Amino acid sequence: MVLTVNEQITLELLDTTHTQPIFELVSENRNYLREWLPWVDNMQSAEFIHNFIKGSIHRNKDELEFAFVVKYNKNIVGRIGVYKIDKQNKIGEIGYWIDQKLQGLGIVVKSCKTLINFCFDILHLNRIELRCGTGNKKSQSVPEKLNFHFEGVLRQAELVRGKFIDLNIYSLIKSDAL
Repeated sequence: MVLTVNEQITLELLDTTHTQPIFELVSENRNYLREWLPWVDNMQSAEFIHNFIKGSIHRNKDELEFAFVVKYNKNIVGRIGVYKIDKQNKIGEIGYWIDQKLQGLGIVVKSCKTLINFCFDILHLNRIELRCGTGNKKSQSVPEKLNFHFEGVLRQAELVRGKFIDLNIYSLIKSDAL
């Protein structure tokens, strides 16, 4: 499955063929990504990514997650997805990361818009959540630009590099997006 964002950006459903490119991209951005993403320090081999992708493919078949690579000019530059899908309550959580060199080009915001439409129109979710570290100003700008509602702070909600960090939680309800 491929979601077209625009002429330059596509979202391609995660597949095992993405293993090596993702591993290389994370390796190039390790110091940058590890500040806010708890899994980065555990990813020491392509096998780690390969196993994550295999699990993601199973969760996709069960419609519990839809994970994509972000392609910019046909090159993999990051990841985005809707995770922790609660079918009963029609809720999903968006997560993303991008190559540090490509920040500020609007790739993440544009990709999120396309993913949000997918969540509401195809998956029929009613609520989308987004969480990010309270100190992660770049990531916080994404839900703010997309008119998510700031709901509050989840205290010590994520363990990153041996320390618990607080997370801002944002939500977008389908009726907000109409």
